[in-house]
Amino acid sequence: MSVKALVRKIHDYLYEIPPQGRMRVPARLFVDERALRELTEQSSQEWNALEQLKNVATLPGIQKAAMAMADIHPGYGFPIGGVAAFDPKEGVISVAGVGFDINCGVRCLRTTLFRKDLEGKEEQLADTMYQVIPAGLGSTGELKLNTKEIDRVLREGAHYAVHLGYGREDDLTYIEETGRLPDADPSVVSNTAKQRQLAQVGTLGSGNHYVEVQVVDQIYDAKAAEAYGLELGQIVIMLHTGSRALGHQIGTDYLPFLDKATKKYGIQVPDRELVCAPIDSPEGRQYYQAVMAGANCAFANRQVLAHLVREAFWKALRVPDTAIETLYEVAHNTVKFEVHEVDGERKRLLVHRKGSTR
Repeated sequence: MSVKALVRKIHDYLYEIPPQGRMRVPARLFVDERALRELTEQSSQEWNALEQLKNVATLPGIQKAAMAMADIHPGYGFPIGGVAAFDPKEGVISVAGVGFDINCGVRCLRTTLFRKDLEGKEEQLADTMYQVIPAGLGSTGELKLNTKEIDRVLREGAHYAVHLGYGREDDLTYIEETGRLPDADPSVVSNTAKQRQLAQVGTLGSGNHYVEVQVVDQIYDAKAAEAYGLELGQIVIMLHTGSRALGHQIGTDYLPFLDKATKKYGIQVPDRELVCAPIDSPEGRQYYQAVMAGANCAFANRQVLAHLVREAFWKALRVPDTAIETLYEVAHNTVKFEVHEVDGERKRLLVHRKGSTR
C-alpha cells in the first residue's frame, strides 16, 4: 500500500500515518495539503522524510507520536523538522534526534533604529560587519581560549561569555534556559572536540548560518508586537549559528559509542543511523551530559556574536550598545527534559528536537 493511501487527514494542517509494522505510535505531520503532496511524491526515493519519521515512531519509549513540523525534509536518521518525546525510564536518546550542530539556534536583537536611519549607510554597515564578525568554514575569532577556559564555556555557556566582557547580564534574561544548561559535564567531551573549538567561540561558520539586518515590514498580531516593543519599519538583527566544530565532533565521537550501546541493550532500530542508548543507562546519561556541554558552547558562541554585532553598529554608525537589546533566543537542535501532558497526566519527558523548536 502506498504512503499516500495510509495518510489520514485530521484537519487542514495536521495529517497522521497510523501505526503499522514496528511503529509504536502514529507519525503526525503539521503540514498543508501541498506540502503533504510533495512529501508523498518523494516517498519512493531511498532517502525520504516520511520513511524517517515512521522509523522514529518505532523507537522504544516514544510518547504519543513521532511529529514533523511544516518544513520537514530528510536528515541524518531523524527527519529535519522532527520532534519526538521519550519516557525517561523506557525511552532512548539518539545522536540523530539532536543533530550534529548541537543547540544551533537563532537570536533576535531589537534596535531603536528604523529603516530611514540606515538609508545610504547599508554598504558601510555591511562592510563593517564583514570585518568584525568572523564567518566561513573554519573561521576563527578574536577570542582565543585554552582548554581550561573551554571547560568553563562548556559548563557556564553564555554566562561565561558575559563574565569575559561579551555582552550584558540583561541579555541572559531573554535566552532559552538563560544561556546555561546545568547538567553539562566537560569531562565527557573529547580533547579533540575541545581543541577544535579553542579559536571558534564567537564565529558564525558557514552553510545556512547568518547575521542579517532586517526590517519589520508587516505586523500580524498588534498586541504581541506591542509586548515585544516592535513597530513597523523598525530594525532588528537576526543571528543563526550553533556549537561549531565542537558540537559536530561530539556527534562524531558518540555515534560509535551509541552504536555499541544499541547492541549491548538489544535495541532494534530500522536504520543504523538511529543508534541510541536507554536514557536511564550509563551510556545515555553520558551522551546527554556531552550534549548539554555542546549546548552551552552554542549559547556562549551566540553571546559573543551578539557583542560583535553591537561593536559593528558602533564602528559603522556610532550606535551605542544600549540601543541594541536581546529580544529572544531559541534553539532548534536540542534534547531536553520537559514536562508535558500525556493522556491527562503531567509527565517528565526527554524531548528531541531536530531542526524544530518550541
